[in-house]
Amino acid sequence: MFECIDRVLLRVSPLAAAVEYYQRVAGLTLSRRDKNVVAFTFPGGGELLLHDDPDLPAEQVYYRVADVRDLHARAADLQLRFLQPPRAVARGYMAVVRDPYGLIFHLLDRTLDAAAPATAVEDARAPGALFAGVELAGQTDRKLLIGLYQALGRTADDLPYTPQFESLYESYIQRRPPPIPTRGEVWRQLLNLRKGGKLPRLGEAKSVPPQLPPEQLRRLRELLGEALGKRDRLPYTPAFEQLVDLFNASLPRALSPHLVWRLVATMAK
Repeated sequence: MFECIDRVLLRVSPLAAAVEYYQRVAGLTLSRRDKNVVAFTFPGGGELLLHDDPDLPAEQVYYRVADVRDLHARAADLQLRFLQPPRAVARGYMAVVRDPYGLIFHLLDRTLDAAAPATAVEDARAPGALFAGVELAGQTDRKLLIGLYQALGRTADDLPYTPQFESLYESYIQRRPPPIPTRGEVWRQLLNLRKGGKLPRLGEAKSVPPQLPPEQLRRLRELLGEALGKRDRLPYTPAFEQLVDLFNASLPRALSPHLVWRLVATMAK
C-alpha cells in the first residue's frame, strides 16, 4: 500500500533559525519557501516541511500510495476505515484512514499530476499556494467539543492522560473532517474554550495529586523551570514526556503521566 513518505510536516519556532540549522547541520536541500512554510528535499525523495503557522498541524506525516480511490474501493478487504471518502486535491487524491490497530494515516496519491495546473490549490489557501498537499488544521468544532467535554463530567485540569480524554479525543476526530488534529491540538482547543468562558463548570477535580516529600517536589519544580508559568500548554508535548521521564528517574516508584500532570497543575496554583 505505502510507496514512500511523501512529506513530514513539523511546526518549529523560530522558523528562520530552524531553516539555517537544517541546511547547515542536517545537510538538507532547500527547495521551496513561503512566508510561514519552508520545504526541504530528502536525498532519497520526499520532503520535510517546517512551518510556524498556527493553522497547520504541529506534526503530520503524509504517506504516498498509488491510488487512494482504489484503496477506498477495497477498504473492507484491506481492513481500512476511511474517516471520510477520498477528495481531490491539486495533484491527486487524499484521505485519512484508520487501520485495524487504531492507527491513523494520511494518504496521498499523485494520479492527477499530469493534469494539475500550476495554481491548483489543495490546502484551502489562495490560488498559487506554494505548498500543495499541506492540510490546514481547521477550525474548532466548538459545539461538538463542548458537548463531549460536558458528557465526560471531568474537569479540564483532571483530564490529560486519562481514559476519559482518550474517549473525548476518539469521539471528536471520528466526527471531524480531515486533517485529523493531534491530541495536543485538541487539548489546546479545550484550553482556548476554557479561557473564553465557553466550557461548563464541572466542579472540583476527581483525582488527588500524590503526596511526595518536599525534596521530590523541589526536583519537579526545578525540572519545570520557566515552563511552570505556562503549564497549561505542557500536556501532549515532547517537553512534558521528557519531564515525566526525568522526574520518574528520581523516584523510587514511577508515576503515571496523569499523576505527574496533577502535581504540576496543583503546583502552579
